Amino acid sequence: MKNRWTQCLRGALLACLVGVAGGVHSAGPPLELMALTEQLPPLNMEVDGKVTGFASELLDMMAADAGITVRKQVLPWARAYDRALRQGDTLIYSMVRTPERENLFRWVGPISPRRVVLYRWADRNDIVLKTLDDARPYRIGTTLESASTKLLEKQGFAPIPATDAAGGGLELGVNDEANMRKFIAKRFDLLVSLDWAAVHNAKNAGIDPALLVPALVLDDAAAYWFGLNPAIPPDIAKRLDQALLKSKADGRYNQLRQKYLPKNTR
Repeated sequence: MKNRWTQCLRGALLACLVGVAGGVHSAGPPLELMALTEQLPPLNMEVDGKVTGFASELLDMMAADAGITVRKQVLPWARAYDRALRQGDTLIYSMVRTPERENLFRWVGPISPRRVVLYRWADRNDIVLKTLDDARPYRIGTTLESASTKLLEKQGFAPIPATDAAGGGLELGVNDEANMRKFIAKRFDLLVSLDWAAVHNAKNAGIDPALLVPALVLDDAAAYWFGLNPAIPPDIAKRLDQALLKSKADGRYNQLRQKYLPKNTR
């Protein structure tokens, strides 16, 4: 009788464990993600309370194909980056995939090529840059916590103290739009910007983009990606990757690119 009771008890426990495991499996991975981005038009931007732009619409397309819901929010880049590192249901875009960031995220992409340029005004013929070292005497407007800023800091460029009214270095802004306004106000000598973002922001500010002259290509080797917090299951990243490949294969990706990105940019 004792052996029979023991066998029944073991059977009940086994059934319980199978039921729990089955319940976890049936729940599946999370189907709603928070997508954080910055104001970086025309790639990502908020217009009349709606998060839109090339990468934002691309993400919506991919999520629909993958059966995933995304809730998008625009934040200053530093805040978005910090939250994406800490919150397990979060992805961030559009982000450069660098060696320092490689193991911090699951990567989906690439979204788009990236060409970063140091711009001068057309009337600043005194600024002639043959190498990056030639830019050291100048004040350079760039974005806080951006990959371009990290690159410049690695090359020995340092932020300008708030009390320093003269001398070269980095003046850090919250986003490209704010930096364009500062550039127009002659707050600094050189502007760090993506080529298509410079065109977009100049037009929005009522400035002829032809007045912005590329002084030096800072970086054209990288691309933009979606970065997923590592707590997001690999299956989610795989489904999004497959959806991206599908959009490129069926022509929707190129149609969307033509809608947002200038034809003379990469």
